[in-house]
Amino acid sequence: MTKSAPNITAEKDPTLAAKHLEEAFAIFYAESQKLETQQAALQEKINQLSSELQKSNQRLGILLNAIPAGVILLENNIVLLHNPAVLQFLPNLSTGNHFELPHDWQASIAPGEYLIGNAEDRNSPQKMVQVIRIDEGIRSFVQIQDITANIALHQETQRENRLTAMGKMAAGIAHQFRTPLATALLYSSHLCDDEVQPEMAKEFALRLRKQLLDLEKLSQDMLRFISNRPTKTVLASAKQLIEEAQASIQALFETKEVKLNVQNDIPETVMLLVEPKSIPNALVAILENALAVSQPQDTVSLTANIDSKKLIITIEDQGPGIASTIIDSLFEPFSTTSANGTGLGLSIAKNTLDAHRGMIGVHNTKHGAVFKITIPITQQ
Repeated sequence: MTKSAPNITAEKDPTLAAKHLEEAFAIFYAESQKLETQQAALQEKINQLSSELQKSNQRLGILLNAIPAGVILLENNIVLLHNPAVLQFLPNLSTGNHFELPHDWQASIAPGEYLIGNAEDRNSPQKMVQVIRIDEGIRSFVQIQDITANIALHQETQRENRLTAMGKMAAGIAHQFRTPLATALLYSSHLCDDEVQPEMAKEFALRLRKQLLDLEKLSQDMLRFISNRPTKTVLASAKQLIEEAQASIQALFETKEVKLNVQNDIPETVMLLVEPKSIPNALVAILENALAVSQPQDTVSLTANIDSKKLIITIEDQGPGIASTIIDSLFEPFSTTSANGTGLGLSIAKNTLDAHRGMIGVHNTKHGAVFKITIPITQQ
């Protein structure tokens, strides 16, 4: 019977096991050194970025503190931080609190603009501020800026432009007054004649009254042109304002046998901050212009649409279009080719829209003239 040779393995040979363990420790040590080197480089990079971030935050803080506008950073509508300038508008603002605009801030004509302060307090005059909010996920950036001086300058510039226009049109004003005034003087002289018959005296009196009423309307139109600006604004439904304009002029369209096609499908909740009668009056002036160039059986179309935060009103007629000689000056005072018009209606309409931060433009198509009106929406 033969004996088998002994099976010698690493597990039973201490020398071989020690060698393998030594090699494993060497590999572990080398890898550890690499990790420590990488960690040190990573920590250095972190320290560098932290230093740069700290410097950036310092520069940002200096910049925010220097900005005259108020700046607020929100997270889930909670105030994270703000600059000192915002306290002039919101003195009770503090970090950690829920953010909302004060309830006594009065919305202005344009979206994001508010009238703040008490008009009766001389120590704290009213201001017009603009609020811009940008939302990015759960965070929001709010900027509040005092635009009182800008608004005042804009209004003064508009007024000076109107006065300049009136000065350029002084001859036109004299002409507009001269004809009805001369006619009124003629009728009044007839009334002074002792031999005039009672029936004729009454007729002269009625004609005199008409001329004086025309003079009064002309003078009122010119005053509106010079000083046209909203005096008392209220929230009004855009749909109802258009319906009011339609009701005011519908009878004139029916008398002339011209169809007024109104597409006013905007929601009742679309609100404009306007002077109650000014916007309907402006629409009526434009519709009157369209009616004047229309023939019986023609159609004048008024279409209202919403585009973002703006109300778009388009008025189209089937007339000959605006003459190329006056289309560029159509909205200037006394710009008219009509023998019966004063040329102030469209000028007043444009001034009304300008005062409400709106716009008006006109262009010709092969079917007639198209007026496009834009008015900012206050609430929707």
